[in-house]
Amino acid sequence: LTDVRRCRVDVTLAPNNISHVVIAEDKRQVSSRNPQIMYRTQGTLFQSLTNFIYCTGVLGSQSITSGKHYWEVDVSKKSAWILGVCAGFQPDVMYNIEQNENYQPKYGYWVIGLQEGVKYSVFQDGSSHTPFAPFIVPLSVIICPDRVGVFVDYEACTVSFFNITNHGFLIYKFSQCSFSKPVFPYLNPRKCTVPMTLCSPSS
Repeated sequence: LTDVRRCRVDVTLAPNNISHVVIAEDKRQVSSRNPQIMYRTQGTLFQSLTNFIYCTGVLGSQSITSGKHYWEVDVSKKSAWILGVCAGFQPDVMYNIEQNENYQPKYGYWVIGLQEGVKYSVFQDGSSHTPFAPFIVPLSVIICPDRVGVFVDYEACTVSFFNITNHGFLIYKFSQCSFSKPVFPYLNPRKCTVPMTLCSPSS
């Protein structure tokens, strides 16, 4: 982890107009508003916590087009989150997302997540029989991380996740990533209103 931390960069969040999230003034912290909301998209009214998780994703302001980049995210006291990198998305465009169809590498998402406080997962590409639903694989995490490190090696086409709370233990590594365009840090606080925070390089 020492070598990876030499690639540490200062990441802040990009401004957005998503009404379901709150970004702190220093652009390092994001939290979700109360998920028990109603919203309208394409003329249809939805009330769904499953759909809501896609309304709370935000990007880092710094694009990654080459080199090695490392940052850490404080997720302490959160019962749900998703983080990693994303090849860019349109936050104003809603999809039929009941099957988590966006969270797949083929759609430009290399992410891991937590739900219900104890269930850690990685989102992989769905099968040919279910192309719009990601293959969600449970992760074995012995010590729950209060802080997660994310390392992107653009030329090597890899994205790695580290449990900083457990001495930098490798949680998961995506290999052979198809970086056909710039990627961005991605944070999603999901329906848990506890904030997640981008750590400063000096912390």
